[in-house]
Amino acid sequence: MPKTTIRLEPSEVEHARDGRKRAFVVVLSGDRMGEMFPLKDGTKTTIGRGLQTDVRINDEGISRTHALVEEDGGLYFLCDAGSTNGTFANGNRVERQALREGDKIQIGASSVLKFTFHDDLDEDFQRNLYESALRDRLTGVFNRGYFNNRLESDVAFALRHGKPLSLVLFDIDHFKQVNDTYGHPAGDEVLRVLADRVEGTTRSEDIFARYGGEEFVLICRDVDALRASRAAYRILDTVGGKPFELDARTLSVTVSLGVADLGMLVRPTAEALIEAADAALYTAKRNGRNRVEIYDPEHEPTRLV
Repeated sequence: MPKTTIRLEPSEVEHARDGRKRAFVVVLSGDRMGEMFPLKDGTKTTIGRGLQTDVRINDEGISRTHALVEEDGGLYFLCDAGSTNGTFANGNRVERQALREGDKIQIGASSVLKFTFHDDLDEDFQRNLYESALRDRLTGVFNRGYFNNRLESDVAFALRHGKPLSLVLFDIDHFKQVNDTYGHPAGDEVLRVLADRVEGTTRSEDIFARYGGEEFVLICRDVDALRASRAAYRILDTVGGKPFELDARTLSVTVSLGVADLGMLVRPTAEALIEAADAALYTAKRNGRNRVEIYDPEHEPTRLV
């Protein structure tokens, strides 16, 4: 530890970018828990489950445009927008009410938002905290908890709007041998490099997550199984097409992938979609690994579909 304090030049000291506090709503419970949304100055911020709302929350009890927050003279007012189930502030149903720091806004069955003010440092801290809760620590991709919540939400949206939704489930072939031969640090590095490579092949609207151990999953929105299989083949190529460099060693890694979509299922639920993709993954393993298989409900019956 240095015995004296190092004198820094003024240019070396990082100052807060802007000490001015701005208004936000932070989602405390329900869909998108932990996310924060800035409120617009001098205009209205809309809240609802519609695609065009500023704060979009996927909840069956929330209207397409459920509520809005409008700024007027430095004050923020919560207004109901003619919603079916009403807008509540601190437990009381409201039509229009001025908001104060810490007020709780409830819409739908379980969605609660908090009205608050943040400066730049507060905002950065809140966003980093939110990201760390959603991300797998080793690979940096989304974790299983976030995947589970997002899949439930995406399935509900796809069914409501008649949109396709597909799932790609895959794992690393013979990963135990990697750990046994090269050690767990090498196995961790394989997981990190693989996740980085695969993330580079995905669309911005896709959700890529570590499902557990050496298993990963990709939610493909608005595509059927055939189009999702193209994404699966890109993953197959990007993983197996280039060796993994581990210190002075070179290692070949392959993956097996299973693909399924909601349209294949008699009972289209998130759980059934996962099971169908897992059945296709099992077929890929059984047929020799390092391949893509699409779920076939006639030849791969599962308990849930």
